[in-house]
Amino acid sequence: MLSSYLKLAEALPLLEDDILFIASDLHTLAIEAKSRGERFDVNTFIESFQQVLFNGTIVVPAYTDDLWKNDTYDIRNSKPTTGAMSNKVFRRSDFSRTSDPLHSVFVWGRDKEEIMTLNPDSTFGIGSIFDYLYQKKAKMICIDVHLQNSFTFVHYVEEKLRVNYRKYYHLKINVLDKDGNESMKSLNFHTKRPWILTDLYELQQSFGADGIKQNFKFGNTKIQYFELERAHDYVIKYIRSGKRLYQVDLTHFLKRLLKRLVGRK
Repeated sequence: MLSSYLKLAEALPLLEDDILFIASDLHTLAIEAKSRGERFDVNTFIESFQQVLFNGTIVVPAYTDDLWKNDTYDIRNSKPTTGAMSNKVFRRSDFSRTSDPLHSVFVWGRDKEEIMTLNPDSTFGIGSIFDYLYQKKAKMICIDVHLQNSFTFVHYVEEKLRVNYRKYYHLKINVLDKDGNESMKSLNFHTKRPWILTDLYELQQSFGADGIKQNFKFGNTKIQYFELERAHDYVIKYIRSGKRLYQVDLTHFLKRLLKRLVGRK
């Protein structure tokens, strides 16, 4: 059990030059800190990781994956849909945001310039941030979030395997860069078919049972830690063994169809 939320980075098996991908819901962490008499500060929390990874890289999701054809992604102003930490990082000058319209990330540290040059044709494919994290043997933590709501990396593996419950959609999205310059980005999005719902609940249990992840706790806050290369290989075996990462939901399909018919996304 951690004595302070600021001790989390030190407690994890991190090396100074690691690449760390952080997915988080900080609500319970903040409540727990305050109940122990600590002032919870997101910036100080971020800086506690920077101190441990002083020769490494921190990546925080900044997704706007609700965009669709002909929508606009504004690097400076499109609000991330990935929680309080992402929105706090959004206001920090030491992090930069990548240009992928659907799955941008904020990045700090050694690999920032290299990651900022990524320009994939497919948001989950070769050359994407998820491919980079795999190739560079990055580590990931999920702070009080289930894999169901945070393990977007799994779709990189699914695209690699060309699973039949997902398909490519070709999107053109207008992009405004940090200087306000406008361009049209053509992008492939390997996403689930309309009657498919992602289901990672059993996968999270298997991650724990088979030792893929380590668990840490700060009061009621649960932290999952794992290596993405190892998780990648495990998911491939998991899918090939016949286990599912999805469920079929025709009601969901009909609701989506109705929305399209009345002109909504």
